[in-house]
Amino acid sequence: MDLALAVLLILAFLAAWQEGRHRTCGFAGALLLCLALSPFLGYLLLGIFPLKRPIGCRHCGNRANEASRCGLCGHRTDEVPNSA
Repeated sequence: MDLALAVLLILAFLAAWQEGRHRTCGFAGALLLCLALSPFLGYLLLGIFPLKRPIGCRHCGNRANEASRCGLCGHRTDEVPNSA
């Protein structure tokens, strides 16, 4: 029983460290979420929180874009915009 509890605490800490650095909830919020639910469910639910520094779109100026393809203009974020 002690080993299972130790493994769950370590997994909760690692999941919170990995995702809390990049999400707006931070490490403390991520750790609280992972400890309250479970490390696995908490890790999945952390995807709901937005990124601290989203990728953004250079084509249309959408600063909140988090995906590799912009939801507003449809361009890929790794494409270079035409300067002409």
